[in-house]
Amino acid sequence: MAYILVIGEFFHNIFQFFFLVGYIILFIVSIIILRPFRVHKRRRVSTMSIKLSYLIFLALFLSFTYMLLFGPKSTENTDTTNEPEFFNVYFLIFLSSTIIPNIGIMIRRRIKKKRVEYNFSLTVINLMYAAYLLFLILTERWALM
Repeated sequence: MAYILVIGEFFHNIFQFFFLVGYIILFIVSIIILRPFRVHKRRRVSTMSIKLSYLIFLALFLSFTYMLLFGPKSTENTDTTNEPEFFNVYFLIFLSSTIIPNIGIMIRRRIKKKRVEYNFSLTVINLMYAAYLLFLILTERWALM
């Protein structure tokens, strides 16, 4: 029986290592594709802000999902009630964080009019989601998902 537990732990560690390497590669590829330090002639500040805020969001998102998959799942120190909407609010915000910033960064080049306003508004959205994910990581609310 102990032999099976050792093999299971070994494969869990290998799986965890491959996820970590995959997340690092994904983040590096995102940096290469976004080219965050490429300066735009007319929209320098807004373009830099949207790209850097997205990379900050992405780093926190990848950290959060890694902890969600492999972190300890103890909920002893949390002040939870058994209300289903408590879990639904956190999950719905997390679900929207998987969709909105990614779609926003993909369609930014299709926005022709009011591009500066779009960039700044998406920067605020990215930073709000990043702050939310940082809150979940620091308070270990990710264990409740």
